[in-house]
Amino acid sequence: MSTSNQPPAQNRPYPLPVPGPAPVKTGKRGNGLGIAALIVGGFALIGAFIPILNYVAGFVGLVGLVLGIIALCLKNRKKGFAVAGTIVSAIAIVLSIILAITYTAGFAGLIGDAVKTAEAKSSEAANKEISVVYEVNGTATDASITYSTYSAGSSSTEQSSGQALPFIKELTVKAGQQYDFASYSLQAQNGAEDTGSVSCKITVDGDVVAEQTSTGAYATVSCSASGADGVTENK
Repeated sequence: MSTSNQPPAQNRPYPLPVPGPAPVKTGKRGNGLGIAALIVGGFALIGAFIPILNYVAGFVGLVGLVLGIIALCLKNRKKGFAVAGTIVSAIAIVLSIILAITYTAGFAGLIGDAVKTAEAKSSEAANKEISVVYEVNGTATDASITYSTYSAGSSSTEQSSGQALPFIKELTVKAGQQYDFASYSLQAQNGAEDTGSVSCKITVDGDVVAEQTSTGAYATVSCSASGADGVTENK
């Protein structure tokens, strides 16, 4: 008769349970690139409405668009900010292009109008007629008078002897030509028998620009004026 050395079944210890693998979290993580894309796109959208800055806003929006696309391609990441950033950046790019063209056209129009206005004023100034009056007054009956005019690149000189006073000579010249410098001169001298006074005067466009008086036989007076656009400087 055989005898078993194994203990009774009811006295055997139960095996300890083996721990299984830790549960894996399946939730999606945040998306930093998506947030960055939204921020960059927001700045680009604001800059698109500001003149001059909108030329740069398009490039900023392109950076935001690239960040947004990369954020959309990341796995197990939240897509909300990435989608918003991509859309905002794309809108900023389109707006920056449209507004840049609009602002440029507006600026070009303003510059064109300014140029036309300046050309019109220049043309008007170039065709401006100026009245020049040479006057010699006194009691002389045998005065010698010489007057010269330089305007629009040409000059002329006239003389008159044995002239009884008063003497008046009116000319019309143009200012603002290619040669916009002008000068005027007037000299007068009493004769040997003219002992009274003699005076000269130059009037340009209604303004007296030079005046002088002398007295006695052979008394001499000289008036002159010069400057641009008719006369701006007297002497």
